[in-house]
Amino acid sequence: MGSLKLLIYALLSEQSALLAIFGPHPVWQRVLLFLTGHLIASSLFALLLTVSFPKQFVGLRRGVLGLFFCLNFFIPAFGAIGTLLILLYFRRYLNSKERAEFSNVPLPPFMPESADLGAGMGEGGAWSRLRTMSLPREQRLKALLSVGSSSGHNFSRLLQHATGDSDDEIRLLAFNLHERQEQKIQQAITASLSQLETAETPQLKASVCRNLAFSYWEMVYSALAQDDLREFFVEQAAKYAGQALQLGGQDPVLLILMARIQLQKRRYYEASRILEEAQAAGADSLKLLPYQAELAFHARDFTTVRRLLQQDRTIRFRPGIGPVAQFWGVR
Repeated sequence: MGSLKLLIYALLSEQSALLAIFGPHPVWQRVLLFLTGHLIASSLFALLLTVSFPKQFVGLRRGVLGLFFCLNFFIPAFGAIGTLLILLYFRRYLNSKERAEFSNVPLPPFMPESADLGAGMGEGGAWSRLRTMSLPREQRLKALLSVGSSSGHNFSRLLQHATGDSDDEIRLLAFNLHERQEQKIQQAITASLSQLETAETPQLKASVCRNLAFSYWEMVYSALAQDDLREFFVEQAAKYAGQALQLGGQDPVLLILMARIQLQKRRYYEASRILEEAQAAGADSLKLLPYQAELAFHARDFTTVRRLLQQDRTIRFRPGIGPVAQFWGVR
């Protein structure tokens, strides 16, 4: 009933404004009467449409009111006609139970599964979020926590980037994660050293030495040790890897680790010789390719670098070395 009254008053005001133009009064009075009546009509039409709008537009009432007021005020008569057509449109479809132009389509079988978010986040996603300073703190903290259980060189780079962040909470969390990762490896080293003291058979000693070699190397590879301490961990990794090889025989994985240690020390001849031993011991040739290519690069044999990398077409998809392989033309 209230909407009907608004409509009647709006139509009467608009009619009065139009009639005032053709009245016998002076021009300035006709203009004043027209503007007054048209202003009232425009306000009533805008208020009528705003009241009749769907509930989802409640938060936009002021914007909608201003929009339709301008439509009616700056387009005399025709704006009112347009307003009436819009009002009829909403009155018709708001009262119907189902709109003909909309329908529900069931989701394909794969959609519900793909709509679920994964439990974690990749390094690339975490890196991009941490570098975007405009993102809310909660999103950047989640990005850092999502890779908190990871390890490796890229994870350490991400933590090092986060420790220099301007946000105190992100910086403290990065330091905490860095310390937690270091403590985890240190605990593994301490436990292995205790086991080595009580190991009785050569096979058991070889197994413990193998674990120690990889634990010390993890400190180096994850960039958790710097400068002199890093050199100490490199020497310890080489020491226990050598002992494991002496006690347990030729292990291709350990030989690859020894070659990586020699590469770290820039002893390229020794690294090349150990890689040959690993290949003779049955190491996967695809796992040797990156290190062989690195040795060829240091020897400035770029033709061999390209030839080696092109032997494995999937290498361009691997993290870290993938962009390098693409640079050398692996497609």
